Amino acid sequence: MEKNVVVINKKTASNTKIIEINGDIIVPDIKPDIVNIINTNAIPYIYKEEVSSGRVRVDGNVDTCIVYLADNGENRSIQTTLTFVESIEDSNINENSISKQKVYLENIEAKVLNERKISIKASLKIKSDVFEKSEISIQNDFENIGDVQKLKETLDIKSIIGENKVKTSIKEDISVDNNYEIAEILKTDIQIINFENKISYNKVLAKADASIKIIFLAEDGRIGVASAQIPIMSFIDINNVTDTNICNVEYTIRNMLFKVNSKEMHSISCQVDFEVNCEAYETKTIEVIQDMYGIKNTIDFIRKDVEVQIDSNERAEITKINEKILIEDIMNIYDVDCKANVVNSSKSGIFYNYECELNLDFYYEADNRNGLNVKNVKIPFMVKFEGEDEKIEFYINKKEFQISNENVDSEIEILVKQNNMNLKKISIIEDVEIKENQEDNEYKMFMYFVKQGDTIWNIAKKFKVSINDILKLNELENPDKINIGDRLYIMR
Repeated sequence: MEKNVVVINKKTASNTKIIEINGDIIVPDIKPDIVNIINTNAIPYIYKEEVSSGRVRVDGNVDTCIVYLADNGENRSIQTTLTFVESIEDSNINENSISKQKVYLENIEAKVLNERKISIKASLKIKSDVFEKSEISIQNDFENIGDVQKLKETLDIKSIIGENKVKTSIKEDISVDNNYEIAEILKTDIQIINFENKISYNKVLAKADASIKIIFLAEDGRIGVASAQIPIMSFIDINNVTDTNICNVEYTIRNMLFKVNSKEMHSISCQVDFEVNCEAYETKTIEVIQDMYGIKNTIDFIRKDVEVQIDSNERAEITKINEKILIEDIMNIYDVDCKANVVNSSKSGIFYNYECELNLDFYYEADNRNGLNVKNVKIPFMVKFEGEDEKIEFYINKKEFQISNENVDSEIEILVKQNNMNLKKISIIEDVEIKENQEDNEYKMFMYFVKQGDTIWNIAKKFKVSINDILKLNELENPDKINIGDRLYIMR
């Protein structure tokens, strides 16, 4: 009998951990004393993963930059790295598991202990998903069985061809205007944009850009901004992949370093290491037999429920936010960090409503205060998706800010995606055995009243007749339109 084989990454474990990291920083002797903290920003990343029986160990860093007001009235900064080691434990994890980890910065606080010492507390969320490759054999040819009735469903199933991960890096000096001599870095931000994949036989070319923005302090006390878009390119080997296939590529920061160029004070040296993970798959259109029965024979089989990954339209919504924000004495905007998160979710009919919040951190120049100023603004918004409650992710497509007196006109466009694997549970048939019917072959007429939960399929199966015979005898056009209490005539 004909069989189709599909390969999926079966999720075997999923865990989320919230961890806290604490540390103290001593102000170097060359820097002035602290009066108070102006701002703390950080970028977390995992630089090492180890999968063993029953657990995944992750080692990571939180690169932190603290901007403070010094006793001489200047803005100064201290950069430090907090480290963490955490284990995700689950009995379903083994040495051959495929592990995918993400780390998110939930919150970070810096507190002045004295004029030379700062205490830092960071809260991180580590999301861990563990997969195993699983081959599913789907049998769909039962034509050798006479008078068989089949319940069919045609699905576009995603079958994994292969996956691989490589390491790549960018290294570049980001130049600034010669009017600035950079003293120290106050804030860094890195975003991956402009994704593009090109597939040839056995190889994937993955391209993207690292969009980098740095706020810095100049030697004369002025605040400046440096920015660049740096190409990221990597070649990923995957056996049997061709240009007819589809690839999902993810970029993960594994290490990074930003420092003022010591040779000349008009550039910042930037080095970022990435891990690039690529999963290639093909779409197979398969007719799945989920149930069957014989009219002249008795058919025994084992039905097994499995989950497959199906092709479906991506669920995404565009949310536009236009808001007038009051920021006193604002003269110039250096940068705005935008971060969205879900506050609450609730079911309403066929929809899930998500109460969300957009956090904006404005880094700006004020007309009556020197140095870097920071203001946080929270803007609530709502999105909804039809279907089940799923994890959603946010992407800032557009952010524009225009100063008008002390108001900032904000125009922000957020792409909201439901992050799911499009899994569908199906029944597949195995170990088919055919037995000859022992019942008499006399024709009989039955009258049947439709009950709760009945379908034409299970009624036809109960009486061992074909669906078409029931439809024809009862003059029904649509097999899906029967109601409780309907009277059906059945002849066999």
